Amino acid sequence: MDKERYLKKLEEALSESSSSIPESLACIRYASNLLTFDFPVIFDRTHLAHLLGIKPSDLSALIYSIDSYCYHEFHLAKKSGGMRVINIPSVDLKDIQRWILDNIISKMHISEFANGFCKGKSILTNALSHIDQECVINLDIKDFFPSVGIDRVFMLFKYYGYTKEVSFALAKLCTYRGILPQGSPASPAISNVICLKLDKRLSKLAESYNGVYSRYADDLTLSGTKNITQLIPTVIAIVEEEGFCVNAQKTHIAYAHERQKVTGLLVNEGKVRVSQKYKRRLRQEIYFCQKFGVSDHQKYCNENFQFFKEHLYGKAYFVSMVEPEVGNAFLEALDNIAWEY
Repeated sequence: MDKERYLKKLEEALSESSSSIPESLACIRYASNLLTFDFPVIFDRTHLAHLLGIKPSDLSALIYSIDSYCYHEFHLAKKSGGMRVINIPSVDLKDIQRWILDNIISKMHISEFANGFCKGKSILTNALSHIDQECVINLDIKDFFPSVGIDRVFMLFKYYGYTKEVSFALAKLCTYRGILPQGSPASPAISNVICLKLDKRLSKLAESYNGVYSRYADDLTLSGTKNITQLIPTVIAIVEEEGFCVNAQKTHIAYAHERQKVTGLLVNEGKVRVSQKYKRRLRQEIYFCQKFGVSDHQKYCNENFQFFKEHLYGKAYFVSMVEPEVGNAFLEALDNIAWEY
């Protein structure tokens, strides 16, 4: 239903109700503002439950028990050491979070400098901006998702026009124990919207030194001439002012004579490339599978991947995204392996 038809039906419904003229006008203004963003109009928690297709009592129970019963927590080892906490929502809650993502969050504005979790963007687009620069600076935001608290998520929905009641309900459904959970389908998109001001400030800062800025999730990259390193203290200060913290141990500076990497991709020599080490390893895997057979190769290397075929194809598709000719050659070689399924 388009905006005009919705507002007309709403006006007719309000005229037939006992609402006063000021109340009716307030409802129409409220709905009109949300429809401007193509958001669903949600008047209160009961209305939200109706849109979600569940009972109001079930929604209330979910909101008040969400921190106790609705997530499964497990840990993944980080490459840099330590453990990353992953919180997976229940099936029902995940469906609700996807509804919020598809109908509301995905329609919110994000910066042009965000490359992660965006349609048409990737680590490749993130790296392309930094080809052949004198200096590339990589910084990492520490505890990215946990740094986004429920208060910031609440203010996000309220900023776009939802009532306090609705904003709290939406924020509660998208957070876990007061923070943005790593594992929710809505968290990446919410983090991009939250980082809009951060991206604008850092991009303007980089431009002041004729440099370039981009962000992929919690990875910040600035590049330009050698003097762009002078911006690091200011970058750290801006990140902190925006409610985050830079992981100083992961800050990396690379000059033109060194291997410059952006989100794992090389940006020297006039183009974006996958590292030779990565391609050499994949080439060896394919060769041994062809020579000794997939099962024998896995046993010899003690590689107990449940989906080893998909694992190798995934690597080849990754290469083809960055270097199409090389990647397609890998894919053709994989097609010629005698797979067991």
